[in-house]
Amino acid sequence: MDRRQILTGGSMLGLGAILPMLSHASMAQTAAAMSGGKGFDPNDATQNAEVLARMNLGIDPGTNYGWFKGRVFAVIGDEQVIEPLFDLEGFGANRMESLGNHRFRSLHREVGYYKDLRTGQIMEEWKNPMLGGELVKVSPIHNDPVNSVLGPTIEAKLGEGMVTEFPLRLPWTFMGDLAMTSFDVNTRWKNVLDPKEWPRESAGTEYVRVSEYLQFVAQRADLENWRNLTRIRTHGGWQRIGTWLPWMLMGNKPGHLFYRSHTKSLASVDELPADIRAYTEKNYPIFMTAPEKWVEPNVTSFEVYKLENKPVPVK
Repeated sequence: MDRRQILTGGSMLGLGAILPMLSHASMAQTAAAMSGGKGFDPNDATQNAEVLARMNLGIDPGTNYGWFKGRVFAVIGDEQVIEPLFDLEGFGANRMESLGNHRFRSLHREVGYYKDLRTGQIMEEWKNPMLGGELVKVSPIHNDPVNSVLGPTIEAKLGEGMVTEFPLRLPWTFMGDLAMTSFDVNTRWKNVLDPKEWPRESAGTEYVRVSEYLQFVAQRADLENWRNLTRIRTHGGWQRIGTWLPWMLMGNKPGHLFYRSHTKSLASVDELPADIRAYTEKNYPIFMTAPEKWVEPNVTSFEVYKLENKPVPVK
C-alpha cells in the first residue's frame, strides 16, 4: 500500500499510521478571516473533503492529470554527503466519482520515469555508482490501480484491534491571495520481496517504511468559490523517504532514498511534456487515461517489480 490507498469517509485507513491532519491553533484565526462564514471554512471537515477532491485533480467526469518532476538522492549514514542519483518525472491519470455525503472515490493509475542527471533522458539502464558502476536494468513506475476514497472522516488503525476516528482538517495557511496546505503519510507495509529469494532486490527487513509529504498551493479565491468549481488548479511539491528501489540491486546495504519534486495539476493531457507523453503512449498506453472501474487491491512498485522480474543472481 502507499499514500493513495488512504481510505477516508468511513473506510479503513489501512496504512498503520495516523495522518497528521489535526487542526492547528491558527485555523480559528484563518476561519475568522474568511468572508463572514461564506466561501470556505477551513474548520469544516465536509468542506475540506470537497476542496481536497477538487485539488486532487478534480471531480470532472473524464480523466484529469497531475504531473510531477524531481530528483532522487542517496542518504547513507549521518556524515556522508547526500548525493543525487537520478531524476524522476511522470504523471497520474485520475477519475473522481461522487459517492454522496461529501465522499469521493478516486480511480487512479500512474507512471514515473527515471532520468539521467546529465542528459535528462529517460533511462532503461543505469550504472549504479554505489555498486562500482554495475549496470542495472531500470524499472519505471507503472502502478495500476492506486485507488482511494476521500471523505470528511478519517479512520486510522493504531494497532491490533485499535481504531481512532477524527475529522479531516487540513493544516491551512492563507497569505495574500494564496491558500497553502499539506498532506502527510507516514507508514510501513509488509515487505513483498523475501530476502531469501530476492537477496539483491530486497532491503532484507520484514517491513518497508515509507513517508510521503505533499504540498498544495491554490488561489484563495478558488477555495472560497469551490461550490462553483469542479477543479481547483494547484501546484506544489512532493517529498518521499523510502528504501532502496528493488532494481537498484542494493540489497540490505545501509542507507535510503530521499525524493523532492514539483507537482502541478494539468488543464489537459496536452500539457504533458512531449517525451513523457510519447514514452507512455509507446510503452504504457493504458496509463494515458484513468481507470473506468474500481479494482482491488492497489499495487506498489515493489509488487509490480516482483510480478515482472526474476531475482538477479548474487555475484
